[in-house]
Amino acid sequence: MKPDNKFFSFMSMLGDIILLNVLFVITSLPVVTIGVSLTALYASIKKRIRGRESYVIKDYFSLWKENARNGLITWVILLPFLAAMVLFTSYIAGHLENLAALCVYFLFFLILLLILTCLFPLQATFVNRPLLLLRNSLLTAFGHLPYTLALIFLTSLPVCVTLCFPRAFYFTAAYWLLLGFSANTVVSVQITERIFRHYIPQDKN
Repeated sequence: MKPDNKFFSFMSMLGDIILLNVLFVITSLPVVTIGVSLTALYASIKKRIRGRESYVIKDYFSLWKENARNGLITWVILLPFLAAMVLFTSYIAGHLENLAALCVYFLFFLILLLILTCLFPLQATFVNRPLLLLRNSLLTAFGHLPYTLALIFLTSLPVCVTLCFPRAFYFTAAYWLLLGFSANTVVSVQITERIFRHYIPQDKN
């Protein structure tokens, strides 16, 4: 019976992760809600990994509502910087000989990447005001650089594979619509939980 129990437990977990991925995609469609949805996704998957089985849809929307205010504010603050990053990338692509611009670009990119790596896990785990959350995200990511680099590598790898194989669009699109965001979040939970052990527990869940 034990192998069967493990199999059904795994299938149940996989079903919940797929459902959470679909919920994340749907609630992220307005774009400005992506931050809230990422926080709710992280908190929901962390809860599921810890074995706290419950109503997945109800829990997700409850966590979404709980984090709506701070998540929206934080994401709205970040959006101009993300837009600037896209424009800066377009500029750099045509001015690779400009060393000063390249240095500024990589510094800006690094800071933004470090913030994004820990931002939503922190919001899902601790209570912080938006600006304080942004600062703490940078400090936490930089203070635990080995974990941060491992997280960046593991979560960016599927993105790189997706970009490198545009001909497999239908396959990669299906992956992201059904599983990709949740799979990255599972990795994030496993790594960031090790980081958060260094701090006083203030878990909201």
